Amino acid sequence: MERLGNLAATFVEDVNKEDSMIIKLFGNLVNFLFKFLLWAGIPFFVYVLLEFAGLF
Repeated sequence: MERLGNLAATFVEDVNKEDSMIIKLFGNLVNFLFKFLLWAGIPFFVYVLLEFAGLF
């Protein structure tokens, strides 16, 4: 239990830093997910438009 408390304290300390490693990690993760969804969504959107127009 003490180990978990130390881990939580380290997490809070890192998040409160100016150059937090955890904040950078979450930022990179969100950026990657946005790019993935964007590139995966464009072909799907084109497919839906073509289906709606009756061209496919």
